[in-house]
Amino acid sequence: MLPSLLAQLEPPDPEDILNEELRITAEICLQQLDNIARADALPPDEFPSFEIVEEIDDATCELCQELDGQIIDRDHPDFEELQDPSHINCRRILSGIGADEIDPTSDPDDPQPIEPNYQRPTSDLINEHGHFMVDRERYAPLMIPSQPEGRDFISTNYRGDDGNLHSRLKWRVPPYEIPGYTPPP
Repeated sequence: MLPSLLAQLEPPDPEDILNEELRITAEICLQQLDNIARADALPPDEFPSFEIVEEIDDATCELCQELDGQIIDRDHPDFEELQDPSHINCRRILSGIGADEIDPTSDPDDPQPIEPNYQRPTSDLINEHGHFMVDRERYAPLMIPSQPEGRDFISTNYRGDDGNLHSRLKWRVPPYEIPGYTPPP
């Protein structure tokens, strides 16, 4: 029965696959750029902390659910890592918290200070959901190469003859060496 069902399936349109790969790549780059720009644009003395804001719905992973709502100081060692997505389709944004929100004497009508409460998620949670966090060096080269006319390549996955999932780059320009990336044989 399975072979007859598989025979009825139409092969995916290569243009649809490319569009989906471009969408994912664009979302990763835009989220990363948005969080870095937000942190760079807000003066550290006026915005010393940030709230981690995750879009919570059925698609939100356990890692992002745990991070949602936590407050992290910009000088915390994990701050830079949290500006990047933790995984594909990660929708995290960092929202600046003003110094006046942290200092309870600045607003007598709201004497409750906002205090940093960031707790790094467990290693198990990070390993299960945060593949960009687990192997940052592996993914870093894939986030960088881009020219005004577009990305130099698109990263894709395929199932090899050995049955395992592999990654490869589809080059849009003549290939060049990327530090930290070893192309498959």
